[in-house]
Amino acid sequence: MRKIHYLFLMFFIVLSCNKNQIYHSFENLPEDKRWLCSLVQKHEFTIEEEANYSVYLNISNVFGTEMKTFPIELEITKPNGSIEKATIAVDLSVADCIGDICDVKFPIRENLKLEKGVYKIQFIPKSTYGFVPNIIGVGLTVEKAQLVKE
Repeated sequence: MRKIHYLFLMFFIVLSCNKNQIYHSFENLPEDKRWLCSLVQKHEFTIEEEANYSVYLNISNVFGTEMKTFPIELEITKPNGSIEKATIAVDLSVADCIGDICDVKFPIRENLKLEKGVYKIQFIPKSTYGFVPNIIGVGLTVEKAQLVKE
């Protein structure tokens, strides 16, 4: 009987792996659940194979947060040394929630051709209050883009 339970556990672990994910990092914020505008999130990852990739900002927040949208300043340093800067508006209303915890996988760039090399991405929230309230954690995921069959 134990062997059957072990096999089911291994089966679910294998199924939960995302083979297209090449980078994932997530950081829980301090107990006060505030993403301070001074807290720069820095990520570095390596692209081994030139292909199309999607880059996502991951945010966990408390259900019912006051700020449904807020801007984030983004900076991407490419392998050739060029720097791309942008401001994006994060929308927390598209979150998937279980109980009081909501998760957002917000697309920064989708289906973007990336060449081989090391990429650096950093981002910070912008708020007139100096922080974004009710944010539990923040992270970044990079996935190889799925080919869409028509």
